[in-house]
Formats: sequence, C-alpha cells, structure tokens
Amino acid sequence: MTISALRPRHFTQAGKVLLAAALGLAPLRSANTEPPPDCQKISFKELAGWHIPDALFKAKPGHVLGFVPRTLRQLDGQEVAVTGFMLPVRIHNRLVTEFLLLRTQNTCCFGIPPELNEVVEVLKVTPPTKVLMDTPITVVGKMHVKERWDGTFLCSIYQMDAERVAEE
Repeated sequence: MTISALRPRHFTQAGKVLLAAALGLAPLRSANTEPPPDCQKISFKELAGWHIPDALFKAKPGHVLGFVPRTLRQLDGQEVAVTGFMLPVRIHNRLVTEFLLLRTQNTCCFGIPPELNEVVEVLKVTPPTKVLMDTPITVVGKMHVKERWDGTFLCSIYQMDAERVAEE
C-alpha cells in the first residue's frame, strides 16, 4: 500500500507524514545525515579514547567525572552528532522512545559487554523513531556528560536528548 492509495487529498501534509510513519511506509526522520552547521561531530573513537581506571568503579557519586578527560566533559550541553548502533530500551506504539547508542554491533545483544565510555544513553527521542537496529545511525542532539546512577549502580557518563535520528 502506498500513501497515494489513501486518498491524499483528504489529508494535510503533516497528517500524511504521521500516517505514513505509523504504517511503516516512510521514516519519521529526515534521511539527511549531515549535522547542522553549529553541531559538533563526535566519534566513539573520541568518546572511548581514554582508559577507564579500576578506581572509577570504586568512586562515589559526584567523583566519577574527575576521571573523564576535560575535552569530553566540555561537550556537556553542546549540540553533537554521534554515529553508532541502536539498542532499543523503550518502545511505545512500535516507535523507540529511549535507546542505547553503542560503538559497535558486537556490543549488541549477544556480544561483548561495552565499556562505560562506549555507550551513549539516548534518554529522550523527540519525536520517537522507528527501530533501526543492525545499521549505523547518526543521532543529533544535546549531549550530557554527567554521572547517571540508579541507586549504587553507575548507569552512564554520556547521555543525549535526540532531536534527529537518521540511518547512515
């Protein structure tokens, strides 16, 4: 079925886009993988390019970021584009609302557990996107470099609020 078969004269342009996305006929996001001009492209080579000392895992809340290189801490609050692989964490109505962006596919599902600096938690996906596993994606949005704890468990040091998700 195509969108034209759904009598498009009865839909607004926004309605056509939402209906197409809901039916899985078109992506919700732009296929443009070029980041905006004011956006910094950052790679996992940079994010994971530092050694995690054992002492980091013994650190108490509020002391972990001292181990993260200053150049990476300065990304906090910046608009960035990062390319990696999606591992969905939350799905609502068949659309991803939260996911892990991983350095490689080898860390997905049955592979090697990723290092703390090889994962970006994408905690907000606005608007939600379709599942894009097993293919490289670029996520554009606001980067957060901060400790995220769940009780006594250090969940992440990198988080993002995604504004755009696109296949490479």
